[in-house]
Amino acid sequence: MCIESVIKIQAICRRWLAHKHNIISKLKKQQSVFESVISGYHLINKTPIKETVWEEINCDIVQNICSISDEANGNHLSGKDNRFDSFNISNKSTKRNGNNVSISSYRLTTVCSDKIHGNETDIITEIEKRDESFDYYSILIRDEKENSIIDYEWYMIPKDYYLFKIHSLTPKMGKTGKNKGNIVGWESKYCDITFSMSSQLWYKFNMNEIKKYKVCQTTIDNSKPKINYSQIFHSFSNTI
Repeated sequence: MCIESVIKIQAICRRWLAHKHNIISKLKKQQSVFESVISGYHLINKTPIKETVWEEINCDIVQNICSISDEANGNHLSGKDNRFDSFNISNKSTKRNGNNVSISSYRLTTVCSDKIHGNETDIITEIEKRDESFDYYSILIRDEKENSIIDYEWYMIPKDYYLFKIHSLTPKMGKTGKNKGNIVGWESKYCDITFSMSSQLWYKFNMNEIKKYKVCQTTIDNSKPKINYSQIFHSFSNTI
């Protein structure tokens, strides 16, 4: 390969990496929008924001700065939920446990189960295949505190970040009961697969490991009285 071709490829890679990083910088400017959308949701709803709702709310937050397409509308197929500009997004939400979080991912019963344990190579290949459908995890993490206070933090994390790159798996052995000594799933440093939980893949890590990808945050007092749907109807029915 000639030196000109190498330089051209390097330039393309630098532009792509700059563009990739730019979406995170772009979304960090949405702090005030993030606060208003999350607060607006809790004017009506007491239930914390979870996965299906987060997909819709996430689109509301970015609609003025990103082109949105391919919305899943709650249809939880593996991988991509929607597309922001040129990036495919997988929406996730979870509740923190101290400084630790668990993120649910794919059900892997096609490659491993209590009946057919599967093997490391096939499981990793299946995960990598499904990961091809998206570029970023858009994760909303909540901390439900005393007195109905909820802290929300939004993270935009590249799918190729080391926490989500599985290079090896080891069998997880049962320790009690009828499963003692038998394979009951698979695990690695940052993930866990348990057959009795529909062979669902879970990523587990400390929040300090993702702090550089935090985009926005806000705190909600969820004890305040809510507006009901009848009030909304009577307030806006004459303006629609």
